[in-house]
Amino acid sequence: MKRMRRTASRIAFAPASAVAVAVLLTACGASKPADAGHHADPAALAWADKVCTGVAAGSAKLSQPPALDPGNPQRSKDAMVGFLTSLTAALDDMAGGIRAAGVPPVPDGQSAVDKATTTLGETRSKVADTKAKMQDAKVTDQASLQKVIGEADGTMSKLSEPEGPIKDLKANPELNLAFAESPTCKRVYGNA
Repeated sequence: MKRMRRTASRIAFAPASAVAVAVLLTACGASKPADAGHHADPAALAWADKVCTGVAAGSAKLSQPPALDPGNPQRSKDAMVGFLTSLTAALDDMAGGIRAAGVPPVPDGQSAVDKATTTLGETRSKVADTKAKMQDAKVTDQASLQKVIGEADGTMSKLSEPEGPIKDLKANPELNLAFAESPTCKRVYGNA
């Protein structure tokens, strides 16, 4: 029972921390500029502000992890399916927020956006596949719930390794500087 709760809580929190929290904190974290005398272009700052606002809106869907009920395996499964549905929607919102911000006004900005949205799309596909498998799984008791959680945990734990899709944006030095200096990113993520 303890293993099931620990694994279930990893399912509940791994997607949020791995995909959302890492994405969010990485997206607008206050990295130190490589050159303290060089500042981000105002247009790039405005773009980073839009992205951080969009990512924050997407992450709001993840504020409630699933409530697991050890006495009701089916209800626990349904709660996890609901959370994965919210995670899928949050990833869509994040990708939409990046696209809605437009092309970053920096060299190679479009390629950074394309890479980041591709990463989000790939992550979303893995989450959607996991959700579909979990939704279709038959859960009648704790053992069958533990099996479903174990299978989902195997997939979701792979998503907890990467820094997140925002790293693709921050790989561009001008965008990295804009994220580090963005007042909105600092305010949203507590780095002010």
